[in-house]
Amino acid sequence: MQPLQVSQTIMDEYSARILLGTSSGPVSAIELSRRFGIPIAACYRRIKDLERLGLMFCERELPSRNGRGLQLFRSRLKSVRISLEDGCLSARVELGSPGLVGLPENEVLEEVVNLRGPGVRG
Repeated sequence: MQPLQVSQTIMDEYSARILLGTSSGPVSAIELSRRFGIPIAACYRRIKDLERLGLMFCERELPSRNGRGLQLFRSRLKSVRISLEDGCLSARVELGSPGLVGLPENEVLEEVVNLRGPGVRG
């Protein structure tokens, strides 16, 4: 995961609302869709994108009447900081643990791009 890509993703209004809505506890896509007025298909797309980036995870699945199960999602995002200083764009992302055994409690990722040189990353 690249921190600058993460920062771009969370600038999307739907993604930001989903992360906010799942920051204090697990929530279903249906509840997020209703609470924030996000079309359900867009809500599921954003959740999949956020999962792929490691920003959220399915905390548990509840049985449902249709037999498919109701997934409850939770955000791992603790903070994001973006700065532009001395010609360098930097991003710092702090993630909490998804509660899985063997993973670190907190994870910090940083990326710096030198904007003065062509494609120079540090």
